[in-house]
Amino acid sequence: MTSRPRRHRPRATGFTLVELMITLVVMGVILGLVMGAMYRSQNQTARLTKVAEERQMARTAIQLIERETRMAGSGWGRTIVHSARSGASDSLSAINPGYGGLARSDSLRTLGAWLASTQLVTSSMTLTTSSMLVQDTTGFRTGDLVIVTDRDNRSAHLFQLTAVQTSPATFLHTNTSPWNTGHTGWPAGGYPVGSYVFKVTLATYRYDSTSFRQPALVRVENGQPVQVVAYNVDGFHVWYEMQDNTSTRNPANLSLVDKVIPVVLTKVTDPRQPTLRDSVWAAVRPRTF
Repeated sequence: MTSRPRRHRPRATGFTLVELMITLVVMGVILGLVMGAMYRSQNQTARLTKVAEERQMARTAIQLIERETRMAGSGWGRTIVHSARSGASDSLSAINPGYGGLARSDSLRTLGAWLASTQLVTSSMTLTTSSMLVQDTTGFRTGDLVIVTDRDNRSAHLFQLTAVQTSPATFLHTNTSPWNTGHTGWPAGGYPVGSYVFKVTLATYRYDSTSFRQPALVRVENGQPVQVVAYNVDGFHVWYEMQDNTSTRNPANLSLVDKVIPVVLTKVTDPRQPTLRDSVWAAVRPRTF
C-alpha cells in the first residue's frame, strides 16, 4: 500500500503586527523630526526676514536724515537764526539737538534751504515789518518759511510768508502768522539790497511709541502731517562728534560740533528665541560746517 505524498503548507509571508507597529512608530518619529525641522526653519526664515525688513526701513530713514542733515544751514552756515512764535523770541541753529526725549530717545531738528532762493532788490528791509522786494518769486508760495540773511552771514531772521506777489516781486509777512511777531536781534539798518532770502525746511525727527500700532520714527515738518519714516523701531539716538574727537548726545556748544551721528535702534522679539537688537547709523557733516 502506497502512501500519498504529504503536502507542505506554504510558509506565511508579510509583516507581523509587532513589526508593523514598530515601523509606524519609527516613521512617526522621523516625520515628527522632519516637521519640527521645517517648522524651525520657517520660523528662522520669518525672523531673518523681519530683521532684514527692519534694517531696510531704518536704513531708508537714516538716508533721509543724512540728506537733510548734510544740507542743514545751507546759505547761512552756523549763524544763529533769530525766530519768533506767537510773540516770543527764539533762536534756531542749523542743527538743534533734543536730548533724552520719550523712552530715553532723542530728537533732531534740522533747518536747511535746498528748494529756492532769491535776493532783496530795489530797497532794503529796514524793519521786521517791511515787505521783501525780491528779484524773483519762483519756487515760493504763501505759507513757506523763509530766512533773510546778509551777504556776510552776520545775522539771519526767519519769517513765514503770508502772501506772494509777482508784480512787483514781493513777499509779505504780516502778523497774521505766529512766526512773524516778537523777533529780536534785528541788525542796525536792517537787511540791505543784495541780502539773500532762502525758502527753508524746518523738520523734526523723533521717536513715537503711542500714536501708531508699532513704535515709529516720525518726521514732523512745519505745517505738514506727521510722516512715519520707520516702523517698529526701538529708539532713536543722536550722537555728536565734537572737534576734539569726543562724542556726546547732549552738546553744550553747537559751534564745536564736527559731525552728527543719527542712530535708529531696532529690536526683533520672539518668545522662543533671544531678542535680536541692532542699529543703523551714519556719520554726517553738514556741508556748511
